[in-house]
Amino acid sequence: MKKVIFVILFSITTLVNYSQTTTKNREEESATLLEQGKAKAANNNWEGAVNDYTNAIAYNGKNQEALYRRAVARQNLKDYRGAIMDFSKALYLNNSDGACYYGRGICYWYIGMKQKCCMDLNNAVSYGNQDASQAIQNYCN
Repeated sequence: MKKVIFVILFSITTLVNYSQTTTKNREEESATLLEQGKAKAANNNWEGAVNDYTNAIAYNGKNQEALYRRAVARQNLKDYRGAIMDFSKALYLNNSDGACYYGRGICYWYIGMKQKCCMDLNNAVSYGNQDASQAIQNYCN
């Protein structure tokens, strides 16, 4: 009986340790891919940046920065609907990110959704995004 309990406890401990190590490795890999994407974006390699950010998100679906940056890269590629989806996912993880509201608002403008554009730009202002005030004057008045 003691051997059975020992084997069970050993197995549980091993699984917990493996899970923690795997999670840590996934977060580290996500961070590495995020940095690679940033480097590509800095060189206007938007397709490469999207690929790196996509892989970073695959390793850590809660990587809000990777979602935001992929949205910006997609916006630069004029994939406004894809950018809107990414900005929305990033806002799900952090609903007070003025930059996400601003970016999504601009994308809404480009696909002809003025009302949603202006709502997001107003949210961006309320969360401290300075660029949104000028955008409101340009797009919403």
